[in-house]
Amino acid sequence: MTDDTPPKCIIFDCDGTLVDSEEITNEIIAEMAGELGVKMTGEEATATFGGKTLDAVLYKMRELSGKEIPDDWLPRLIKRVSEVWKTELKPVNGVRELLESLKIPICVASNGKPIHINQSLRMTGLHDFFDGNIFSASDIGVPKPAPDLFLYAAEKMGFKPEQCVVIEDSIPGVMAANRAKIKVYGLVKLCSAEELENAGAIPFTNMQELSGLLGI
Repeated sequence: MTDDTPPKCIIFDCDGTLVDSEEITNEIIAEMAGELGVKMTGEEATATFGGKTLDAVLYKMRELSGKEIPDDWLPRLIKRVSEVWKTELKPVNGVRELLESLKIPICVASNGKPIHINQSLRMTGLHDFFDGNIFSASDIGVPKPAPDLFLYAAEKMGFKPEQCVVIEDSIPGVMAANRAKIKVYGLVKLCSAEELENAGAIPFTNMQELSGLLGI
């Protein structure tokens, strides 16, 4: 795909890109970090864990606390996040209108666990837009920033990487798209426009801009 050719397929990240979950989740992570003797704010948790897997959260907590994490810590975290999602989780502003307007194939490729991706998309009413084309790092065993998930998603959708674009909001996601040689647009929210650009994304500030940027 050259710069002026519209994409044939769009690959969306989920958390922070389709559903407004990053802030909610990271507030709870920050709160529960206190149990482990780790002090952090929600903003610091977002900066540290944005776009990362739950395994990466555990690994970092182990490093920051200097001790083993109790077996029940992660299950309790997941349970609390699920409870809060029920009342507070919303689609990212403008994303529903964007998805309604798209006429080309779309899919989701997320570092989240399949159960959480599906749950968040159902709760926000976005699940049906993707027609079951929802791919997780769990499917292939390698999370972003490795390129494997995006390459897998493109292949599953029946397109070459250069025919696709990726919509992301995190640096690991942008890095993964670059490594997969897929053009990537970065939503300015979790990271600044400068951070996204430095990582290799074309920054944009709201979903309403995207159709124009993509030429679709």
